[in-house]
Amino acid sequence: MIQAQKKRWFIELFAAYQRFYLLPRHFEKVEATGYVKAPVKPAIYIVNHSSWWDGLLIFQVTHKHLKGDHYMLMAQEGLESYRFFLKLGAFSVDKTRIRDVVASLQYAKQLLENDGSVWLFPQGKILHQDQRPYLFETGIGYLLHQIDVPVIPVTLHYHFGEEKKPIASLHIGEPIQQDWQSMRRDSISLYLSKLLEEQADYQKQQIIGGQHLLPQAQIS
Repeated sequence: MIQAQKKRWFIELFAAYQRFYLLPRHFEKVEATGYVKAPVKPAIYIVNHSSWWDGLLIFQVTHKHLKGDHYMLMAQEGLESYRFFLKLGAFSVDKTRIRDVVASLQYAKQLLENDGSVWLFPQGKILHQDQRPYLFETGIGYLLHQIDVPVIPVTLHYHFGEEKKPIASLHIGEPIQQDWQSMRRDSISLYLSKLLEEQADYQKQQIIGGQHLLPQAQIS
């Protein structure tokens, strides 16, 4: 596995680059709704994964709105292709090697123990945002058996409005606290996958209905 190599100067520079150039160039609007100012830390954030943009949008919302020290688990091949993510707080997992998977999850545990928050894509790969059902890998259950922290569900939805560029909407749900030790790993994965799927469906219906999920914050 490759550990995160956060660089504060690079984080500030990249956040400005995204805010003033990259995101406005590709999106009409990027917005965050729900518990945007969530005070809980440390926590595990679970996110659906439907686009290459997901990690960049998550970085931007954590930098602008969420307190604390945030890290993201990425696939080894993705991180090797885009190594700048290392300086933003990404670390890797090679799912073809069980020892590497365990090492990555143990590293995530260490980050949480040091008051960091960890972002996971439990689906394990990029899938169409409307594909159902959500199927989670069991790593989230393993990690929650190792450390008792809240889980915060986050859903991303991409859509078009009246403008030619798409809108990206990120919704942060309420923190979830359970007796994770009393649940089997596969039960944890199933429980959280259904919860995230329900949140994604609710977010989609709100967008279709033209309603706003409040409070709302502009990312770019």
